[in-house]
Amino acid sequence: MSIIVLIPEIAFKLYAIMDPLSILPYIIALYEEFNKNSQTKISWNFLVNKISIAVTALLIFFSVLGGPLLTFLGISTSALEIGGGIILVYLGVDTLGGFQQLKFLSGRIEEAIVTPIATPLIVGPGTMTALVTLAVNNNTFVLTMGSLLAAFLVYLSLLVGPIIIKILGNTGTIAVGRFMAIIIAAFGIQLILNGISQIKLI
Repeated sequence: MSIIVLIPEIAFKLYAIMDPLSILPYIIALYEEFNKNSQTKISWNFLVNKISIAVTALLIFFSVLGGPLLTFLGISTSALEIGGGIILVYLGVDTLGGFQQLKFLSGRIEEAIVTPIATPLIVGPGTMTALVTLAVNNNTFVLTMGSLLAAFLVYLSLLVGPIIIKILGNTGTIAVGRFMAIIIAAFGIQLILNGISQIKLI
């Protein structure tokens, strides 16, 4: 498969797993609450830029270290794909249930930008698992480019977040995010099937 096809494919998978649309209402609510109660006001663009920088750094980190990490730990490809697939299926089901991690959101937005917004709400265990798993069949350059494209898509989603909320409303925005759960679960099932197919029966 050509790089032109691989990079967008990787980016879409990562974007679906990060699922920024699901947490838009909560980030906006936190942002509005902060500006309401704080003497120091921040712009929406400033917040989005800070979150995007953190997300990009995390994606690049796991894109570069995914392959070496597998080698160092001595984990087989099939074991990783089956284990990673199970985690992603669980994440997909959890997403449909409504992101239990949201309870960690605090009222101090300067503390929440990296944790928990950038991680684990956007770049969570599912994203990290996907990156390490994708490192099995993709070189570092392709995976990094796919990660950068996914980070850019997250940036755009957050940037136009207030507009999306106005058009779809909180319920509609979360519903669109829930659709991504199907993609996450399907990706997880595919990984499990790939892992099982690689097991050599004695």
